[in-house]
Amino acid sequence: MTTLAIEKVLWVKEGEGIAACGKIPADSEFFKDHFPAFPVLPGVLALEMLKQTAERYLDSMGEQRGQHYFLKQIRATRFTKYLRPGDEWESRLTLLQYSDEETVWDAKLLHHQEVAVSAKLILAKVKNPQSSALS
Repeated sequence: MTTLAIEKVLWVKEGEGIAACGKIPADSEFFKDHFPAFPVLPGVLALEMLKQTAERYLDSMGEQRGQHYFLKQIRATRFTKYLRPGDEWESRLTLLQYSDEETVWDAKLLHHQEVAVSAKLILAKVKNPQSSALS
C-alpha cells in the first residue's frame, strides 16, 4: 500500500506561500471503504494534503524548522470536484497571516487546474510535541 504524500514542491515564496503536487495512489486502502463502487478521496485526506503543504512551507523557513503543527481551525471549506485513484493534484497555499504561534492560509487543492477543494486553514504550533497526539 502506498501512502498519500507530497511528491514535489513546485515553489516556495517567503511571506507569500507555496505550491506542491503529487498523485493519489490507486492502491490506497481507504478506497476499499470510500466508496468501493465509486472510489473518491475522503475529504479529511484532502485537507491533510493541504496541511502537509503548509507544514512544508513552515519547515522551509529556518526559524520554524522541526516545529510541529496542528489544524486549529478549518473554515469556508468547499468540495467542488471528486478526486479519484490515480489523479494528479496540485496544492496552492497563500499565507494570509503569520505569527510565532499560528499561521492562516487560503488553501486550494486543484485537479487539472480546477479547484477541487478550498478552505481557510489555521495551523497552530504544538507547545509540547511529546505530550500531544495531534501533530
